[in-house]
Formats: sequence, structure tokens, C-alpha cells
Amino acid sequence: MTHSLDDAAAEFYAALGAVLGGDAGPMLELWSHEDDVSYMSPFGELLRGWEPIRASWTGQAEAQLGGVVRGEELHLVEGDLLGFAVGFERGEVLVDGTPTPVDIRATSIFRREDGRWRMVGHHTDPLG
Repeated sequence: MTHSLDDAAAEFYAALGAVLGGDAGPMLELWSHEDDVSYMSPFGELLRGWEPIRASWTGQAEAQLGGVVRGEELHLVEGDLLGFAVGFERGEVLVDGTPTPVDIRATSIFRREDGRWRMVGHHTDPLG
């Protein structure tokens, strides 16, 4: 079965749900483990390289924020080796037990590695 960019984007949001529930495993599997990956999180940090990104997602999972964040209005462009998704991330997480809305502008960049799309970049900006 072919692994499409649409599949990879859906896997990212499923993995994000797992992180919110305390499990970083699916997110860590989705990302490329190469040194050229980057992540600009909604917390304002710019991370470069696999190890800082792994640590960030692991820490987010340990926080067990709960809630749901969905990709909305996604525009996907798929090339032979690179693809990207731009759109919005919307939903709600719990911060200190208080439901907090999520309204983020997001760009995800994927690279084909061993026949699968792996995330190599994720950039987010809160809209609020």
C-alpha cells in the first residue's frame, strides 16, 4: 500500500492526540531522526536536530494536557521527495485543569524516507 502525504498528515494529528494523552511513541515514529529536522513549537522555541525535538515531544507527552487538536483547512502539496501541509490546528487542551482553546496556524514539511513520509519540519504560530 502506498503511503500518501494525506496519510502522513492524518498520522500527525493522531500522533498529536496521543501526545496530549501522554504517549509520545506515535509522534516519535512519524518524525525523521536526521539532524536536519526543525520544529518551531507554539511555545516560541526553535528546535533543530532530532534529539531536541524528541525531548520536546516527550516532555509534552509527560505533561498529559489532554484535549483534542485537529488539522483544519489543510492544503497538501506532494512532490517526489518533499511534501508539505499548511492549514490550521484547532481544538482545546487543558492547562492547569482549565479548558484552553487552541487556534494555531501550522506548516508541516515531510520528506520521503524508505517509502514513507517522515516529518522534517513543523512550524506553528498561535493566532490569538
